[in-house]
Amino acid sequence: METKTDWQMDEVVEPSDMNRIEGNIKALSEKAAGGIPPANMVKFNAAAGNGEVKLYITPPNDTIIDGQLICTVAGVKIMRKDTEYPNTEAAGIEVLDLPREDFELYKTEPFIDSGLTNDKQYYYTAFAYSDYGLFNRNPAQENRATATPKMYELYGFDIDPDDSNPATRVSYPADVDNAAWDPMTVNLTTGEFDLKQWNNAFFIKNTRPVMLKYDGTVDYELDHNDQTKKLDGTASDISNTSYGGNAMVEFPKIYFKRWEDDAGQHVRVSDMQIDSSYHCYQHMYDGEELDYIYLPMFEGSSISSKVRSIAGQTPMNTQTGATEKTQIEANGTGWQFDDWMNAQMIEHLLYLIGKSTGLQETFGNGHYTGGTAASSLLTTGTLKNKGMFYGTNGNVAVKFFWLENYYGDRWDRKYGVFYNTSGHILVKLYPPYTIDGTNCIDTGLTITGTSGGYISKIKMTEYGGFPIVVSGSETTFFPHGCWFSTAQLNFLLWGAACHDDRHVGAAFHVHIPFSYSSWYIGPSLAYKYPKAA
Repeated sequence: METKTDWQMDEVVEPSDMNRIEGNIKALSEKAAGGIPPANMVKFNAAAGNGEVKLYITPPNDTIIDGQLICTVAGVKIMRKDTEYPNTEAAGIEVLDLPREDFELYKTEPFIDSGLTNDKQYYYTAFAYSDYGLFNRNPAQENRATATPKMYELYGFDIDPDDSNPATRVSYPADVDNAAWDPMTVNLTTGEFDLKQWNNAFFIKNTRPVMLKYDGTVDYELDHNDQTKKLDGTASDISNTSYGGNAMVEFPKIYFKRWEDDAGQHVRVSDMQIDSSYHCYQHMYDGEELDYIYLPMFEGSSISSKVRSIAGQTPMNTQTGATEKTQIEANGTGWQFDDWMNAQMIEHLLYLIGKSTGLQETFGNGHYTGGTAASSLLTTGTLKNKGMFYGTNGNVAVKFFWLENYYGDRWDRKYGVFYNTSGHILVKLYPPYTIDGTNCIDTGLTITGTSGGYISKIKMTEYGGFPIVVSGSETTFFPHGCWFSTAQLNFLLWGAACHDDRHVGAAFHVHIPFSYSSWYIGPSLAYKYPKAA
């Protein structure tokens, strides 16, 4: 007896069942013809904003196997829920359907999902789909992101004190906006830089190069890529010694929280005082908070008995601290030596965006070797036609935040830190400053190891990170030089000079008094003063 197959059975097939069967056959046919769904996202990050979430989107590449195109990525659909991650492209609220032609839009500039509620967590899933409509529903980390909108921006890094490798000891914790970000990079062959997502951080967006008048008024903003020009393209006064002011960099108010515990050392950075543990000491004058401060675009030079920040000059050198102080203050009220808290702001922002404690290896060597006399110093403005950052692996100038030679070339005398005959670090957090160590906080910290060596251990305090052990090397821990002495009350020098070789960087020098003079030491300007009501 002949056995009937399934399709030969005498059962009657209803029209609705036939439609379902035909639909399934069609779907299977299309899937077979369309190959496979796209791979996971290359990168998908979310950062919190005020009532919004910023989404950074790098879609997957097409899938090619053995030279054959298996899957063409047509788009990415992003879905949002406020209870859990969406598990299909139809679950939750559609935030964005990004077509292939727009794949480059949101890699470094975010897509803004706005109209959200602060302090409420939102979950996002990116579903890449092929040109046949096949979606990647893989619940992989690469396809998911979450953020909680808030009124402030919060960035930060942690340092593992036991990891001696400068490039791996810095990490981004989970509680900050940059948790999943990449560090910025500088091409040390060409000097070109890539800020990546950091381009959108408030301390990048709101920092600018300006010409600042003697009375502390911003005259005009300079072109960000060529400071010989104003923003409108006309010539600037950056090299004009007759100009009534200086070339400076304006920094917005930044709050820092610094501390250490058994897990390591920690720094958080915000545009708001999140709680009482956040301080903006570098943005204060006599206890009053300042909206902006101004740091020197160039090393200070002496022009008509004034210390100036002007391009085309020889950096001031071979003068006592007293002479430098007099010439700085000749600019007018509010002008002072650059100071320790400014240096800590810059150092910690560089650790943050570079994700390393090795500054030379990340941002450029600077002018670090070969110096023998004042004639070895670089003319100011060497990098005046470069952008916000510039550095190479050569023995040349370095620039970050438009600050040229903030380390290297010549030591800068800085207010705010002394080392006394008891071997204690004294600190004053904001102006007005003294030059004799009075009105300072005695941190009780002392420095051990070999003077003239490399920093191997710091103590992270709310006042900054102070070196306490000097027994490292040019490739380990904090590869920056440190000199110290208890022979007398010593005044801080910072950055190192062009005869200090690999010690250049966040170098800390408390080995000589305020009165000491040499060709490799000089002043640089800062401006801090409350604006009139």
